[in-house]
Amino acid sequence: MSSSIGDLMWAEPTNIVHNTGYTTQTDKPWARAYPPIENLLVHSSVLGDGNTYANFEPAMLPLYDDDVIRLASPAVPPNQRVWRLDTEADCELWFHTEISNVVLAAWNECREITQSSHIKPPSVDRISEEVDSTYTVKLNMDRTVLVIGEMKRNLLRNDWWQKGDLGSAPGQAKLSKELRGYADKSQCPQVFCFDGATLLLLQFRANRPEDIKDARRPVDCWALPTSSSKAPLRYALYRLLVQGFRRFQGMCAMPISVGGLTPLGRQFFNGLPVWKSEVDGAEVAVVDHPGGYQRSVDAESGAVKWTHPDDADDVVWETPALWGGYGQE
Repeated sequence: MSSSIGDLMWAEPTNIVHNTGYTTQTDKPWARAYPPIENLLVHSSVLGDGNTYANFEPAMLPLYDDDVIRLASPAVPPNQRVWRLDTEADCELWFHTEISNVVLAAWNECREITQSSHIKPPSVDRISEEVDSTYTVKLNMDRTVLVIGEMKRNLLRNDWWQKGDLGSAPGQAKLSKELRGYADKSQCPQVFCFDGATLLLLQFRANRPEDIKDARRPVDCWALPTSSSKAPLRYALYRLLVQGFRRFQGMCAMPISVGGLTPLGRQFFNGLPVWKSEVDGAEVAVVDHPGGYQRSVDAESGAVKWTHPDDADDVVWETPALWGGYGQE
């Protein structure tokens, strides 16, 4: 039966799963040099009804017009089968079949995303470590990493991540070092970890790639169980991929002037330009345009543009077209 991506995105997998409960640990020697994640901004919570809820705003950029096209794309649910999660490989196969493959169907056109398993970062030299899952987008001959993911086996302690305090949780500080290390080596601030029972999403709020290593920088966090969750895992992965794609769009930006202002720089983790503004007589850096211009994405081209609510004809293109041949005049 055919459905839309949006329909499947909000639906939980229906195939029967038997999780054996076997657990793996992690303590990679190369990850010991990285600081554990301590400054967590947790955006998921367990409420009185026992269900987990998640809020993706304002930690992530809002959905734009290109998302409307993606979510309306036709799709079919995975085939019926029974799952037994015994090993990390079983968890990985379930995740890609029931979650990732459904989400990737939204990216067949606007713009194609490729998922690869157990590879080194394609755009970083002299890195020996391989990450379990890498999602990339290609522009010309180069690939940009949008999201990376690690697979474990019943290792995540969901309750400790929800608290935002990993200090005395068994194995969680070591895991956080590893995830920070992979993010740093891949220069990718959008990271997930799946262990068969919980999907953990992390976003390192890095203004520069090297900030990923900085323990003082905040890290957005969503800890979503495969059961008792009101935040579907497919939708959660989609939002993480979109955030990585917005970062990629920012990397494609051209020199611009909007309302007579040029950006001071750009936030690495989400691609947003930073503007100079005056607040209480002091100059500060802000992401909202001081002149009231609004940033959006042209659905026909993927180009980022700036418009003013009072003048629809005043359009500044921040990026060239990423599909369709429009967006740059």
